[in-house]
Amino acid sequence: MTLSLLVIAALLLFWGLGAYNRLMRLRNAISGAWQQLEAPLTELVDAGGQLAEAGPRWLPQEGGAFEALRAQGAELQTALKATSATPFAADPVAQLAVAHALHASALQRVLALLDPVVSEDGEAERRTLIARLRAAQQQRDFGKKLFNGRVAIYNEALAEVPTRALAGLYGFHDAKSF
Repeated sequence: MTLSLLVIAALLLFWGLGAYNRLMRLRNAISGAWQQLEAPLTELVDAGGQLAEAGPRWLPQEGGAFEALRAQGAELQTALKATSATPFAADPVAQLAVAHALHASALQRVLALLDPVVSEDGEAERRTLIARLRAAQQQRDFGKKLFNGRVAIYNEALAEVPTRALAGLYGFHDAKSF
């Protein structure tokens, strides 16, 4: 009787350690995927900020649009910093998604305003900034798919019946997709 209890206790202990290690590995994969998403988001903030600084030279009557882009860039930068510490936590990622959507909207408005503008003054600079933004958007899309894929795998592992029993004890919670 005592030997069978020890065997069962050992099996439960090893199962618990295995579940913990698996969840940690999957959560670390989310952090790795976050790095692929953070870099293009940071580039979008930087290039958008440069566009907001230079834009009033090309369209002085649209100062409000450029100011909105600058403000949304600052909010997105703040959300990026908050998410960097724990990219697997739901609240910072949700706040980041909102900040990103607002920044993307402001950026889209500015790009639509600048699209028909042809100016000798700063044309090369404008084209370079727009090319940087387009490249960063493509990289963001790739990073977003990777990040969301890792989050889905982690959440599926977390939802499995035997692992779910220990997840709260270990301090694991559902992650949020971007």
